[in-house]
Amino acid sequence: MHIYQKRRLGTRLTTFGGYGTVVWTTFIALCGCANPGPPLPPTLNLPQVVPANGLTAARVGGEVRLHWTTPSQTTDKLPIKGPIRAEICRDLVVASLAKGGANTKTPCSVAARVPVAAGASDAVDRLPATLTVGPARRLSYRVQLLNRAGRTAGPSAAVSVAAGDAPGPVEGFAGSVTKAGVVLRWRIGAPGPGDTELATAEPGRVELDRIALDPVAAASPERKSGLPGAQKQATETRLRASAGRGDAGGAVDRTAEMGHSYSYTAQRVDAVVLGGQALELRSVPSATLTFTLRDEFPPDVPAGLVAVPGLAGEGGPAKPAVDLSWEPDMEAGVAGYRVYRREVGEDGSGAWKLLDSELVTTSAYRDMTVVAGRRYAYRVTAVSTAGHESGPSGEAVEKAPAGG
Repeated sequence: MHIYQKRRLGTRLTTFGGYGTVVWTTFIALCGCANPGPPLPPTLNLPQVVPANGLTAARVGGEVRLHWTTPSQTTDKLPIKGPIRAEICRDLVVASLAKGGANTKTPCSVAARVPVAAGASDAVDRLPATLTVGPARRLSYRVQLLNRAGRTAGPSAAVSVAAGDAPGPVEGFAGSVTKAGVVLRWRIGAPGPGDTELATAEPGRVELDRIALDPVAAASPERKSGLPGAQKQATETRLRASAGRGDAGGAVDRTAEMGHSYSYTAQRVDAVVLGGQALELRSVPSATLTFTLRDEFPPDVPAGLVAVPGLAGEGGPAKPAVDLSWEPDMEAGVAGYRVYRREVGEDGSGAWKLLDSELVTTSAYRDMTVVAGRRYAYRVTAVSTAGHESGPSGEAVEKAPAGG
């Protein structure tokens, strides 16, 4: 702030005695005022640079898919005004750039331009034929954001992908719903140009992407599976399987829940090492398979049924009884058990009868309706919450003891 003087002149007539002398008196008024100083330069409205580690790129078939987060502010930390355009910079990394790839001082070799807005942003670079064939080579990608005047604060840090032959897609992708889970099958097919032996970071594999489709399974990013000891189940899940050359492949998704719908796609993935960096080459994803898991399968047959004679009753004569026990069924969705009995005649025959109309909810049962001295055979079935009943267990035969 500068203070400067402002002069204001006035007169006053002063008379001294009779001399009639006129004296002009000057007075000065001082005023302090604010000086705005030199004007600030106008904002350039340059979008902030995409942050370090904020750009990802994946090679899928004949294209590269990029993802980043577009900032919402300028380099002056003001909201961006007007439209934003992203330029995708693509460089083939040669020996002179092999150490770190393209940097912020390397001019942008524009491969694509896309309009973007603040937030999650995506772009696809469809590679020319010369970059989709031949041995693996390293490509470097950066993104620079331009304002409506075409000006930029500079490109992002670089990320790398592999050019050259990508693996061929899986063939014959099919599946079915079984009691064990969703069974998926595929073929790799004969080795193609993308299957050249390279320095690999890991063996080739097949990735299965599963998406929960129904509102119940997809209501939250994570939900608890109904299987005992199972981990939280994600709405989108990635499963891995080996990918032998020219062999049939398969996998069983045992974490899919009954009563829900899922979609699956399969994708081959190879990894190469270029310049000391592991880079992936992915095939085009397969067609999508969709399954709804309906609880149409009975539980496993109960095992380990044992019958032991015993006596029951308190405060009076003991009554004959037969105690039964078996191994509990640890499957999800088992509601209980049914116990069947038949009387064993001299010829070993007898009709099976259900002992209790209510399900037995533990793996033990006491039969107090036996008659002393008679022989009985028992078997047990398991029943699911959907009402499906398993086959019968093996028989256990025992003679009822005499009462007390």
